[in-house]
Amino acid sequence: MIEITDAAFERAARKTEETSHEGIRIALRSGGCAGFEYTFDYCDSSTDSDFTLDFKKFKIFIDNLSASYLIGATLDFIKQGLQEEFVLINPNEVNKCGCGVSATF
Repeated sequence: MIEITDAAFERAARKTEETSHEGIRIALRSGGCAGFEYTFDYCDSSTDSDFTLDFKKFKIFIDNLSASYLIGATLDFIKQGLQEEFVLINPNEVNKCGCGVSATF
């Protein structure tokens, strides 16, 4: 469903181990200038409607509604100065707002 870069894998594995969480939940929520915002949360379990991607050291949980928008996306982790964050590179985006926080599909 999604690819993951080495940088994202290393950061997710380290962070889930440090915080004793099972994985990361990736979701789309209504909001922002363009319509949808990506959310990333550390979590411990899935729901019945989640897609679960098992990367051995951690899992990624994606709810059913968000999953269709994330097919073919790549999860990356970037550092720029003091800023560091998970970023989704998503070929399904039609438009992205100027600040880069939200997207249209």
